[in-house]
Amino acid sequence: MRKRRFYGFSLSLGLALLGSVVLAQVKTPPMTAQVQRGKELFLHSSKGVACGTCHEIGGVGTQIGPDLKKLASVVGPRGLVSTIQMSMTAYVQEYKIKDLGTFPGIQKEGSSGAQVYDLSKNPPELHDVKAGDITSQKQNEKWKHPPATAGYSSQELADLIGWLKWAATGSVKEVKASEIE
Repeated sequence: MRKRRFYGFSLSLGLALLGSVVLAQVKTPPMTAQVQRGKELFLHSSKGVACGTCHEIGGVGTQIGPDLKKLASVVGPRGLVSTIQMSMTAYVQEYKIKDLGTFPGIQKEGSSGAQVYDLSKNPPELHDVKAGDITSQKQNEKWKHPPATAGYSSQELADLIGWLKWAATGSVKEVKASEIE
């Protein structure tokens, strides 16, 4: 059977190209004003350490802390506020490491050895650590999740959640301050 030609291309190649053009047009909707404000807060906070210092979502920030895309995809606004405002997390441990001292840290996700971010530094500093150099590791009792003490207003939290939802799912639904209070 002979393939038909479509402007110099085989029909199957032409359809494949057309399909990829259609898929390329199915993009995340443009950012709303709220999403833009939330992204700005995520990256640059005047109230302390910005979320993007430790978290990555929507192609911006630093991948140190837990994956926010998974969380923002399934958790509602009030649940996200609770997470933002929690003072302690299960991921942060207090490490005592030979030649480095004691500091709050988080193990680098997917690391094949002992790679630990020192959260007492801003931005967090990554240390390659020999397993034998970790003299103790226990649940952190001192380090606080930075947004917990930032004092974000309800509108700022709504904007942050608007950004997280947009970056995770493409949602442009406005998050109202009253939804999170």
